Amino acid sequence: MIIDAHTHLFSPDVMRHRSRYAERDAFFGYLYSGTVARMVSVEEMIVAMDQAGIDKAIVTGWCWQNHVDCVEQNSWTMDVVRKYPGRLRALAAIQPNAGAEAIRELERCVAGGMVGLGELNADGQSFRLDDKSFRMLAHRAAELNVAMLLHTNEPVGHKYPGKGQLPLSDIYDLAKAIPNLRLVLAHWGGGFPFYELMREVRKVATNIYYDSAASPLLYSPKIFRTVIDIVGADKVLFGSDFPLILYPRSQTEPDFIPFLNEMRKLGLSVEEWAKVMGENAERVFQK
Repeated sequence: MIIDAHTHLFSPDVMRHRSRYAERDAFFGYLYSGTVARMVSVEEMIVAMDQAGIDKAIVTGWCWQNHVDCVEQNSWTMDVVRKYPGRLRALAAIQPNAGAEAIRELERCVAGGMVGLGELNADGQSFRLDDKSFRMLAHRAAELNVAMLLHTNEPVGHKYPGKGQLPLSDIYDLAKAIPNLRLVLAHWGGGFPFYELMREVRKVATNIYYDSAASPLLYSPKIFRTVIDIVGADKVLFGSDFPLILYPRSQTEPDFIPFLNEMRKLGLSVEEWAKVMGENAERVFQK
């Protein structure tokens, strides 16, 4: 079983009126105002999954700045998941700054079959992990026993659109404050796995997981072996960031296959492959 734990879909309305949404949401406009950032329909994604042999995908919510846009996307996404119940699971798009409305929206989405919330983006949505509204949302997610996907990125290296400034220390403080929150750090946690070599961090990070979204654009393939050796295969989730183009020198259209081909060359054991490529996502993003 192969599960891609990090994919993106937008509604037909967003795809048709990209410029309109870009005008009313500055962060969306920053990343999607042109045509370079790809969007695909759900039908196109299912075809690509079939071609690559991917059994299921986790559809992440976009980090909208406006609560109303989150609600609209969530309603559409829930309908899509009902159409493809065996292939897709979804995370709720939530704006933490919406306070009580954000919590009510999370509750609505979980009741409607969603398996968590995210991808939340502290920079793109203008919140801090120690904000009262965010902490209330995180506590409610923990109470509902659903996962939170949080955007993270490496604090060094080249600049690129969407690269944020979330301090790793804030993630540590969050995990320490709400230890029962199932937290998935996107894009390898921005280097957080390295600090699990510290006993005190490893103890706090018991409920933290790491996905590999956009990995080919950021790291050597050796990162899989390195992180697995540090935190264990139980805490790593294969994620692509589809429909992002991961190999721009050789790839022109969204495709799961090139990343999967790279994965098969890593030399993971049968047990490690099973966990990273599906079993962990099945457990972390449980219904």
